Amino acid sequence: MVGLILYYLFIIAAFFQIIYWGIIFARLAVKPIEKKKDQEQIPISVVICAYNETENLKAHLPLILEQNYPHFEVLLVNDASSDDTSVVLSTFQQSYPHLKVLELEYPENHKRMGKKNPLSQGIQTCSHDIILVTDADCSPNSKYWISNMAKTIQGSTQIGLGYGPYQQNPGFLNKFIKFETIYTAIQYMSLSLWGQPYMGVGRNMIYKKELFYKVGGFEKHRHIASGDDDLFVNEISNGQNTEIVLDPKTFMYSPAMDTWRKYYKQKSRHLTTGRHYQFKHQVLLGLLSLSHFGFYIFGILLLINGFSIVFAATLFTSTLLLKTIVFAIISHKLDERRIIPYFLLLDVIYILYYIAFTPALAWGKTEKWK
Repeated sequence: MVGLILYYLFIIAAFFQIIYWGIIFARLAVKPIEKKKDQEQIPISVVICAYNETENLKAHLPLILEQNYPHFEVLLVNDASSDDTSVVLSTFQQSYPHLKVLELEYPENHKRMGKKNPLSQGIQTCSHDIILVTDADCSPNSKYWISNMAKTIQGSTQIGLGYGPYQQNPGFLNKFIKFETIYTAIQYMSLSLWGQPYMGVGRNMIYKKELFYKVGGFEKHRHIASGDDDLFVNEISNGQNTEIVLDPKTFMYSPAMDTWRKYYKQKSRHLTTGRHYQFKHQVLLGLLSLSHFGFYIFGILLLINGFSIVFAATLFTSTLLLKTIVFAIISHKLDERRIIPYFLLLDVIYILYYIAFTPALAWGKTEKWK
């Protein structure tokens, strides 16, 4: 009886894994990296929020300011930093006239609540109608980041979702973080291709300012510290106005957390926003997570139980082969080849991710940006 129950649960889990990897994610795998035609180079406002980012600004801001694009400004919102951020920005302004700075100040008893307030003020202050957002600790992969992201905004497309990989470092934590980042990108990019965009990453997105005003900015989810990227996209995007960007020149790299404690804190903050996605997106992502978890748990238990072992082993290995092939193809596109050899190990270990972050997903609160 136990074997029969495990048998059916495993088949159901494997079925959904095959649907996701063999149909939904496979569309991203076969999508070519399109080279957009040159168009009129529209003015762009790059908006960056910074809170105590002195060293990051010294290292990364010049890479943004020196982009090969004729019509852009960089608006840096200094969110009441207590370090030397203001001094660094003032020095940069002497060499880069297209760097604009918005200094924010708060009362002494002000409670810092996420990035939405500084980002909102930055969007309202910037000069141009196309907004490109990133973070102060990010480095563009080329001098053509702005130009290639800008090419996305044409025709009916009003939102461009870029990729934000993490820098390569030694150690297992870095491999896991990069795997999780790839897996997340596979999900939001694939569902976008199927007309169901539900999130983007705030370190690499472009959109029309009119969309921001159309939905009242971040007003509907202002009480949630995070979500300036995923909840905003979840609200404004649809199958007609959103496009993913796969050109490696547009990738925006950022440093990965160097301890498990920092990583857990960061992901807990991000995952709390998932409870506020549209119901259909919660269902799609929930089925993926449950089938991923069940595929390994029920599959391993079924193999141990010995019930219909030939069929179970065949379905188990063929599904793993499908997942590996699709993951490898997409990882090549995302220039993440070094993670491919570790895929099966990381995919199995990922079930611990579900267990570890369930409390944060169910009950976690986010009150701070940093």
